[in-house]
Amino acid sequence: MAKKIGLMLTTLILLIIIPLYNIEAKPQDLSPTKLKYVNDYVNIIDDDTKNSIVSIGNELENKTGAQEVVVIINSLEGRDIESYANELFRTWGIGEKDKNNGLLILISIKDKKWRVEVGKGLEGTITDIYSARVMDSEAAPKFKQGDFNTGIKNVYSIFADDIAKSYNVSLDKNLNAKIDRNKNENSNDIWGFVPFALAVLVFIVLIIKSFRNGPRGGSGLGGGGFGGFGGFGGSGFGNSNGGSSGGNDFGGFGGGDSGGGGSSGGW
Repeated sequence: MAKKIGLMLTTLILLIIIPLYNIEAKPQDLSPTKLKYVNDYVNIIDDDTKNSIVSIGNELENKTGAQEVVVIINSLEGRDIESYANELFRTWGIGEKDKNNGLLILISIKDKKWRVEVGKGLEGTITDIYSARVMDSEAAPKFKQGDFNTGIKNVYSIFADDIAKSYNVSLDKNLNAKIDRNKNENSNDIWGFVPFALAVLVFIVLIIKSFRNGPRGGSGLGGGGFGGFGGFGGSGFGNSNGGSSGGNDFGGFGGGDSGGGGSSGGW
């Protein structure tokens, strides 16, 4: 009996652990961090760089409605960066829905690859050739030196200026965005599993109690199953319908779309 309980507990623990290792492989499982404009899931850039990007991104959105977003992941897990970026862009809904004026800079550290995914409304401003030239000249050399702070900040600033110019506005780039450093930027990714983990723990307790109580009155696992937890749909992950609040401090994304325009490369 003890072996049977041990086997069941091991299986349930694996059910909790395995999804945590696979979260990064699927774009739809990534949630925007609290900083919105910069989502560093590797913790490779410093706070000064994050502050700069958030300030520029917030000013750009306030003046134009356009949304420029940086996402840094550890690995593509075997996927091509083009489809990954496009799926992530559309899942989050970067940019305004009616203008599709979003831009995504995706960087995969282990793969040493980058992708600039451009919303349909910005394809005339940030062309494929131009975005590739900017990344190859301003980002890739810095990435090779391990200086991701300078490389990312430079290209973000350049693209932001280009977008602002297309709206006939200029950016001051000296606005200080207020960031609550007491909050964990990646808290969404962790807390998204809480409902699932709680359900599993309750299930374990019920199993142990049923074995202790013996066969009297059935297994004791009745009572409507896990309905009380409302399912696993409320985990806080990406919204496949486009547009996502992400629980950040700067508002959500607007439901923008991308037709696959942009450029890719490496370092």
